[in-house]
Amino acid sequence: MKIIGFITEYNPFHNGHLYHMERSKELTGADFCVALMSGSFVQRGEPAVFDKYVRTEMALRAGADLVLELPVAFSTASAMEFASFGVALFTALKSVDCLCFGSERGSLAPLVRAAGFMERETPEFKELLLKGLKEGMSYPKSRSRALCRLTPSLADEEEPNLLLSPNNLLGIEYIRAGIRQNSPLGFVTFRREGSHYHEDRLPDASCFPSASALRRALKSGDTDALAPFIPAACLDAVREEIPLFADDFSSLLNYRILSGSLNDIADLAPELEMRLRKNAFFPASFTERIRQLKSRSFTYSRISRALLHLALDLRAGDVQAFKQAGYAPYARILGFRRQSAPLLRHLKETSAIPLLTRPAAAKKILPPLAMAMLEQEIRAAHLWQTIRHEKGGEYKNEYQQGVVIR
Repeated sequence: MKIIGFITEYNPFHNGHLYHMERSKELTGADFCVALMSGSFVQRGEPAVFDKYVRTEMALRAGADLVLELPVAFSTASAMEFASFGVALFTALKSVDCLCFGSERGSLAPLVRAAGFMERETPEFKELLLKGLKEGMSYPKSRSRALCRLTPSLADEEEPNLLLSPNNLLGIEYIRAGIRQNSPLGFVTFRREGSHYHEDRLPDASCFPSASALRRALKSGDTDALAPFIPAACLDAVREEIPLFADDFSSLLNYRILSGSLNDIADLAPELEMRLRKNAFFPASFTERIRQLKSRSFTYSRISRALLHLALDLRAGDVQAFKQAGYAPYARILGFRRQSAPLLRHLKETSAIPLLTRPAAAKKILPPLAMAMLEQEIRAAHLWQTIRHEKGGEYKNEYQQGVVIR
């Protein structure tokens, strides 16, 4: 039985994701594919646009056999921690053969070389990195320059700015996580097709869009413009669902800033905390707060994650405890296809961690720290559901919502 894994957000699911799924199956000859999907909040530091059960249904309709949840402590973390959780979970299942991902480079060898060098983090690398920062370069650019100067073979590749391309960087972090965890997991990559990751305008119908462009169209209310870019089986969900965006959480964020309890918030650096306190009595939208805090020292995504963690009261100490416990102490099933029953039976036999289908039953099988991670995810999901309910959507209670079966 050949099983492959994806680490995904599906925010929202589109034709590029379908291509990723089909291309991965083609390259590997897999019998089954498992999607580890962010729950209610995503790595950019924003709410997922659609309910996680809706996104699970979309993935299953498109061909995923099983969808597992990536909990909020790591779905909203840095690329390194996001990748580390995914690799840890797939490794703990003891059945997933390889992790498949798209990358701008489309070739595994340069990503493996970069991952090995970054994992060693030599004194020379640190010195060049610090030099770039002192010269006023952003952290990503300084890191990229240091890597290319110390690894000439990377500088000669088609993609010299290997670390400036987001999917390359995420792929490198997957491989680094595999090295750190001594994981037997294999890695497969192929060239990412379509619009650039940050492109915010829809392309012509023959090209895969970026998720950013789709979210922008959703925000404008132009759902008809999305039809050429969404699999037909998933289009009804896009038209019927109420999407959420970062600014929907502005009031919650303003309240948390005014509460004054900003200590030990994950990713909230002292400099950001100090600047937030100075503007505490001036209400602003979520995105306005990001613009207020933006600087060369902090990327947009880093600030967005810090603000989201503040809104959700996600504590750095808790996240550190989860990391020290091995990242992935359980695997929560969000949905599966009926015809994939052999996959589920196999995972139950091999997995080194519990497979959860009902949060209400978790206390009977999870140790305290694992239970704390699940409860944190449930609180975050209920906040997402509350905000969506205020916009007119259906409220789904995590303790009552069943697994999606297709």
